[in-house]
Amino acid sequence: MTSTKHQSSRLTADIVVGELRRNHFAVLSTVGRDGAPHSAGVNYGVSTRNAEITLYVMTRAHLQKARDIESDPRVALVVPIRRRFAWFLPPATIQLRGRAEIIDGADELGTGVFRRFWIGRRILKGYEQSRRQGETRICFLKITPDSDVRTYMVGSNLWDLSRGMEAGAGRAVIPTGHEL
Repeated sequence: MTSTKHQSSRLTADIVVGELRRNHFAVLSTVGRDGAPHSAGVNYGVSTRNAEITLYVMTRAHLQKARDIESDPRVALVVPIRRRFAWFLPPATIQLRGRAEIIDGADELGTGVFRRFWIGRRILKGYEQSRRQGETRICFLKITPDSDVRTYMVGSNLWDLSRGMEAGAGRAVIPTGHEL
């Protein structure tokens, strides 16, 4: 059995979803009407524990990422996982693909998700101030990830990686309706 297969067999949907819940920054990639790729750093939150896994990003409808999603709902995200130790190594990552839709910025589920983490509460407060000043383009991107998730160095240990960097590659399947 190769290291990659060994690491991948230790990687579970619960580990991946747990890391997604602990982190709140991702790089979101979209494709514009002209076929050009775009990427942006975003803060995200994950749906509540009694719902299917969904990620929410708060933004404004006139920005590039929202305009791209209007024409093509396919997205990709890379979530870097910060390291407390071994900071000299690149961050572990979770790579997701899925579909996004634009929903109202006052959506109850989206605001509930953002209320559960510190930066999310700050973002909500900032957008509330913008609303009071007349901003009407506030929205959420509701992202439903595909079940097939790729990772790098999530659940890996340095011993495995010392044998070859490919040992850090992993894959997990998050079943439809998965809850954590």
